[in-house]
Amino acid sequence: MNTIKFKLSGDCIMLQNGQTANPRNQYAKRLKELNKDKKRKGADVDAILDKMADVEVESCLYWRDDMGLYLPADNIRAAFIDGAKLSRGGANVKRYCFVTGPAKLEYTGPQDVAGIVADKQFHYEGIVKVGMVKVPKTRAVVRDWSCVVEIGLMPGDVIDERDVIKYMTDAGLYCGIGASRTYGFGRFDVQVADAKGKFPKRKSTAAAAK
Repeated sequence: MNTIKFKLSGDCIMLQNGQTANPRNQYAKRLKELNKDKKRKGADVDAILDKMADVEVESCLYWRDDMGLYLPADNIRAAFIDGAKLSRGGANVKRYCFVTGPAKLEYTGPQDVAGIVADKQFHYEGIVKVGMVKVPKTRAVVRDWSCVVEIGLMPGDVIDERDVIKYMTDAGLYCGIGASRTYGFGRFDVQVADAKGKFPKRKSTAAAAK
């Protein structure tokens, strides 16, 4: 089984875990209670909105105590498939490639959940439409990020290493990873590790994929 190691690097990625869609989720319950508090007579609405923003950001994070902030393998795979679809390779990627695991996010700033939530540079404020009503929402963003991912390639002659490099490169250039990709979030540059697992300096895969 051949594996290809990539380093993905970007300016700004938006994270949106989506776990609050489950009404039994701890963050969903906290947001529900804060919404109730906001409607009470004499409530400090601004303070409650600030608390809601913090809860929303925390709920967006992908976090593991043994890894810290990370990108799930499913997100990486989805981005990789999107890049492959541009060359009609999506079906082959689904059949013959796999992501070996989640990827730790490298970035400058707090390395714990509380610190990230408290640092406003990780907050992205926006207005979204829920039903017929527009409401403020806060999402988590990470700036100047990078991560190392590995793509496994099953043996055979249907898809080769050059195809994999092209698909990942196209994913970074034209598709992105994470949330709000259609708005330009999550675009990334790609570097390919050499035989020793080292990444070249200041060299993307744009040339390698030609």
